[in-house]
Amino acid sequence: MPQVNTDTGQLYHLDLKRKRDQILSSFSFLDDKIRKDLESALDIHTPMGLFWIGLPGFNLFYKLFGQDAGDGVLGKLGSLLRTESSKILCGHHRVFVDQADTSSFTVLVLDKNLDLDILMDRGLALRLALRNALNQEVVKLTGQSLTIQVGYSLVSGGGDFEQQIYRALWDARQVGEGTMDLTQLSLMDDFHSLVDEPLLSTVYQPIVDLAAGQVLGWESLARGPQGSQFENPSMLFEFAEEIGCLFSLEKICREQAVRGLGKLELGQKLFLNIHPQTLGDPDFRSGETKRLLDKHGLAPENVVFEITERHSIRDFTLFHRTLEHYRSQGYLVAIDDAGTGYSGLSRMAALRPDFIKVDMSLIRGIESNPVQRALMETLVTFADRIGCRIVAEGIETATELSSLLSMGVHFGQGYFLARPAAPKPKPARLKNYRREPARTAAGEWKCSIPVRELAEAAPSVSRATLVRDVKTILDTSPISGVVVVHEQSPVGLVMSHSLDRQLGTYYGTALYYDRVVERVMDRAPLCVEGSAPVEQVAAQAMSRERFKIYDHIIVTEGGVLSGVVSVQKMLDALAKVQVEMAKGANPLTGLPGGVALEKQIESTISAGRQASLIYLDLDHFKVFNDTYGFEKGDSVLRFTADISSWALRRHGGQKDMVGHIGGDDFILLTEPDKAERICTAIIRCFSRLVKNHYREQDRKRGYVEAMGRDGKTGRFPLLSVSLGIVDCDGKADLDQISQRAAEVKHYAKSKPGNVFVRDRRAPLGAAGQAAQAVINATGI
Repeated sequence: MPQVNTDTGQLYHLDLKRKRDQILSSFSFLDDKIRKDLESALDIHTPMGLFWIGLPGFNLFYKLFGQDAGDGVLGKLGSLLRTESSKILCGHHRVFVDQADTSSFTVLVLDKNLDLDILMDRGLALRLALRNALNQEVVKLTGQSLTIQVGYSLVSGGGDFEQQIYRALWDARQVGEGTMDLTQLSLMDDFHSLVDEPLLSTVYQPIVDLAAGQVLGWESLARGPQGSQFENPSMLFEFAEEIGCLFSLEKICREQAVRGLGKLELGQKLFLNIHPQTLGDPDFRSGETKRLLDKHGLAPENVVFEITERHSIRDFTLFHRTLEHYRSQGYLVAIDDAGTGYSGLSRMAALRPDFIKVDMSLIRGIESNPVQRALMETLVTFADRIGCRIVAEGIETATELSSLLSMGVHFGQGYFLARPAAPKPKPARLKNYRREPARTAAGEWKCSIPVRELAEAAPSVSRATLVRDVKTILDTSPISGVVVVHEQSPVGLVMSHSLDRQLGTYYGTALYYDRVVERVMDRAPLCVEGSAPVEQVAAQAMSRERFKIYDHIIVTEGGVLSGVVSVQKMLDALAKVQVEMAKGANPLTGLPGGVALEKQIESTISAGRQASLIYLDLDHFKVFNDTYGFEKGDSVLRFTADISSWALRRHGGQKDMVGHIGGDDFILLTEPDKAERICTAIIRCFSRLVKNHYREQDRKRGYVEAMGRDGKTGRFPLLSVSLGIVDCDGKADLDQISQRAAEVKHYAKSKPGNVFVRDRRAPLGAAGQAAQAVINATGI
C-alpha cells in the first residue's frame, strides 16, 4: 500500500523493506572503527546530521542522453559533493560522503553543535553550490539543466544503529522532496544585512581592445564579505534568486558599480551583469538606471548590459521586446559566458548583441587545441557577419593571448592582462602583445596620407542649440553631420540618420524637438588630430559600435575643430593605395614578394644603414605537402608567415619587414642586434606549434612515412625551420646578398632540427671585407 507523508502531502509508492535494505546498504563506506565511533557518539547523545542529495527526473535524463552522459553526471556530482561538503561543512568534526542509490547521495556529519537550524542553512548552501557547479557541466553536455534536491535530518537515539540511520535518511528525503521554509533560514538575516547596509564591494576588470592596445571598458564584479557564506559571488546570486531577492541585489550592485567607477576616458564602457529575469522586472524598466547614470555623469552609451548565457530565457518574446526598448535609449548588449549555456547561434543572431563574451572554458589551452581554435575562428567570422565583436574571457597566459591575436579576436579580458581590483587597475602588457598590421615592402601596409587632407568643413552648433534648428541644418546641408562645439572644441556629434531614428520613435518628436541638442547628441564621437595617418583612423572607425560605424570622424588641430571626414572617403583613399601595394604581394600570405621585396632591400642597403637579412626556409616541406595535400601545405605557409610577423613585431623595430619570396622561402629584414632574438622567437614558437598541423599518429611517433625525392618510401622528420642571418654594413650588390644568403641557408639546412646560423664573415659592403667563410650555428 502507498504511504502518505502528512507533512508534505506527497504520495510515495515504496516497498518499505526493499527501500530500507537499499538505504542501509548505502552506508557500506562506514568501516567497523568509524561505525563504532558513530554508535558511541550517539550513545552519549552527540548530535549527528544527515543530508540526502537527490536528482529528481534523473531516470528520464538517463534514458534520453544515454549511459555515458548519466554516469558522467553522477561522477561529477559525487566529486563536487566531496569538494563542496568539505568547504561548507568544514567547521564540523567529521564528514562522510557516499552514493545512496542510482540517483542520490548521502552525507553524514558529526558535531556537538549541530541543530536543525544549522542543518537547514548548510543544506541550502550545499544545494546552491552543487546546482551552480553541476549545471555548468550538464548544460554544456546536453543543453539541459538538472534540479538538485537536498534534505536534512538529525540522527536521533533509540533503537539500533541501522534503524536510526534509516529513520534519519527517510526524514531527510521527505524534506528534500518537499519544500524548505526559506523564511526560517538564519542566512536570510545575513543576506538582508549584506544588502541593506550594504556590505558588498565592487571590483573592476579591464576589457582590452587587442587591435589598438587600449582599454575598451570595465566589467564591474560584486564581492561578498570575506569569510562569509556569501563571499563567493555564485552563492550570493544563487541565494538571491532562490528567495526572490535577485532584483534588489542587482540594484545595489549597479548602484555601487556606477558610484565607484570614477572617470571614464572618451569612448570607454561600463559592463554591468544583468540576469535575464531582471530585464523583465517592472521596477527595472521604470527608468531607475537612467536616473542613476545621470546622477554620476554617465550616458546609456557608456553602459553595456551583460546577459549571461547560463540562465534560460523563459519568455523570449518579452525579453526581446524589452531589450529593444533599452537599445533605443543607447544601451549596448553583450551575451556573457557564450559557449556554456542556452544560447545557440540562431538565438545570438536574433538578439543581435553588440558583444559576444566567450567563456574561459573555450580559451583555456586554445594554443594547442585545433578544435577550440576552429570554434573561435568560426565565432569571429559569425560575429563579423552579424556586426558584433568578440571578447575572449579568462586569458591567463601569453600563448593564449598571442593565439587569440592571430585569430583576429577583437577584445580580451583576464588575469594575464589585469586582475579585478578597486580602484580600476591599469592593464599590463598591452604594448608587447597588441595586434599590428603586417609589414610590407614599404615598411607597413600603410597609407602615409594625413587625415587632414581628406577632411572637409562641417556645420557646427553650440550645446544650447535646439534640436529643431539642428534638424533644419541637416535637411539643407550636403554633409549629413553636425558637430557640437564648446569654445571651439568638439563635444558631440549629431548624424542625420541618428536624429531621424530618435525623432521617429512614438514620442520622439514630443520629447526632443524643442529641447537642446545636448540631449540627443553622441557625447563620445571619434575625434582625431589632423596629422593621424588615414589607415590608423580607418581602423579606429571600423572598431566602433555597430550603430556608429559609419558616423563621421571629427578632425581637430590642437584640439580645435578643423572639419569632418566620412568613412567612405577614407576607404576610397586606402583602396587606391592598397591596390598599388598589392601588386607586389604574395596572394597566399599577403606579404610582399618579387619586385616589391627587392625594392625594399635595395632601399635599405642604398641608404647605407646597417641591416641584417634573415633567410627562412622550411625543412621537409615537400614531404608534408605530398602527404597532407596542398590545402594543409598552404595552412603551414600562412602559419609560418604569422609567426614571422609576430616575432618581428615583438622583437624588431618599426622599419623592419618580412616578405615571402615564394614556396616555403621567406625573408626578414631587421637591425643586426635584433636578428638573433627574432630567430630564437621564431624557432621556439614554430617548434611548439607546428605539431598541431599533423595527424595524432604522426605527432606521437615524431615522423612521417612518405615517398622521398628519390622515389623510395622512408621516414621523414616533422617540419622544422632553418634560418640564415647575413649582415650588411653600407652599400652592397643584390647579387652578392643573394649568393651569401644562399650559402648561409644551405649551411643551416645541413644541421638537423630547428636551427639558425649567422654568417661571421665581415658584413657585406663593409670596408676590408674578409673573404674567409666563418659561420656559427645555433639550434633550439
